[in-house]
Amino acid sequence: MKNSLFYTDMIPPDARALWDGMYKIPWNDPAFSGRILAEHLSQDHHLASRKLDVIESQVAWINANVLTGVSASILDLGCGPGLYSRCLAGVSHRYVGLDFSPASIDHARQEFGVPGRCEFRLGDVVEADLGGPFDLVMMLYGELNVFSPDQCRRILVKAFEALAPGGRLLVERQRVHAVQAVGQGVNTWTRAESGGLFAEAPYVCLTENHWFQEEGVSLQCFQVWVKGQDAPVLYRSTTKAWTASEMEGLFRSAGFIDVVHHSDWPVPDQGLALVSGRKG
Repeated sequence: MKNSLFYTDMIPPDARALWDGMYKIPWNDPAFSGRILAEHLSQDHHLASRKLDVIESQVAWINANVLTGVSASILDLGCGPGLYSRCLAGVSHRYVGLDFSPASIDHARQEFGVPGRCEFRLGDVVEADLGGPFDLVMMLYGELNVFSPDQCRRILVKAFEALAPGGRLLVERQRVHAVQAVGQGVNTWTRAESGGLFAEAPYVCLTENHWFQEEGVSLQCFQVWVKGQDAPVLYRSTTKAWTASEMEGLFRSAGFIDVVHHSDWPVPDQGLALVSGRKG
């Protein structure tokens, strides 16, 4: 399991520590959220958010297969800078986006916010009151995978409770092979001469990747040496891989029926897949 390029103390000693402490990059930190915002808005890649053409095709799928033209209330968990809202919120639909990144929420409110029609809330999906009832709750782009198994179960229960009877939940999960590929990736180092995601100042980042087969978890560890600082800053990014059957079990345990794996969901690669469930 251990594949260490540099000797560091940032690797948890065993699998029991995978979800302890700060197990993911602190996107809720104001400085971090400000630096990642530019990546969310970029049309050059899909690294933080989808390009607009993909978003438009996915919203068209949602309108055709879930909303079917009926006026609906929508909750978008992990909405980022609100890019889906520009297509989903309109004359007939009411949209609420929730995210814990302050820079993303500020941007979404400024660009897309419409009182009573398109609203954005700053909060942690695990702890926040989701409100409701909603006709559609969605959590796209593999967001659910970055939470611990216990938190995943809690999120699905909260989504179920936030839905109106007959409402649907859409979750785009990261496929197992995609999560495993990250954990088994080569260790690397990168230099950011003008600063970047981890700091405004120049830095060097050492990245170690680990795959925990039994737990189905990938772990990325980042050791960031910022110019002018005497010690590195350590970050982790932990991702849980769920098989299709495991994800279906999570849905059913939360109370959902009519669980469906959608093969026609438009995605630019095969690393993600869509599953839906209905509240009876």
